[in-house]
Amino acid sequence: MKVSYGRGTLAVLVIAAGAIAVLFWWKRGDAGERAPVTRGGPPHVAEQVSLRPRPPGTSHSSTTEPARENPDEPPVSDDFDDNPLANVLRPLLANDVQLNTFMYYHNRPLLDAANNARYHEFLSDPAMFANVKQDLLYPEETQVSQGANIKRLMKIDYLREALEWAENPQRAELIALVEEVLLTDNYPAGMRMDMRISLSGNRMELYELLSDVAPDRALAVLQKSKGTRLEAMLSWIASSLDTRKQIEAKLDTEVRP
Repeated sequence: MKVSYGRGTLAVLVIAAGAIAVLFWWKRGDAGERAPVTRGGPPHVAEQVSLRPRPPGTSHSSTTEPARENPDEPPVSDDFDDNPLANVLRPLLANDVQLNTFMYYHNRPLLDAANNARYHEFLSDPAMFANVKQDLLYPEETQVSQGANIKRLMKIDYLREALEWAENPQRAELIALVEEVLLTDNYPAGMRMDMRISLSGNRMELYELLSDVAPDRALAVLQKSKGTRLEAMLSWIASSLDTRKQIEAKLDTEVRP
């Protein structure tokens, strides 16, 4: 799989960014609690089920799954048979139909025309955008867990895939969504340090994504953050990514024959 949770190059930067966020918050004092958010699920979640690709030979209208010995266990997927995180991924995807749909397509780079059209439909679906935004800004858990971390990174991968599709009709909305998440202070009073660090790592991934696909908008985010609690962290993230790119460019030049 080509998902972000497998990348290790930003691990140290992520932890440092989170630590800076924590120290900055403690010095300035916590903001009030966030506004209540309803987690009733996106309005078109039922429609997403119809977008899920069916195994070959199965009617597209059929939603019947093969019988399992234990109905409480998620269906076994060959996508994760050789993955050391299979025991985390299977229940995670079994409980999130939209994310499961994304990962199905994401793991199949050679799609036929029909499935490619369905995938593009999914990458431009406002219902999925709402789901991703909710999970990135206001996760349900109050302390870090491996599954929750992976889930958020997968949702950032969804945004990356959707933005890398240059003809996405919802591209402007997606860029605006990434900007909004970056500029939203989602560190309420009393949030644990591990959650602050985790969300700060997500913010670094999102800023890097925005910088790659719309560098002018990434610079605009820095300007919009001035005078807010997020200013110091976003400036540090931008500077760190800049330094990393310079180092990588230098190393790339040195190893060339």
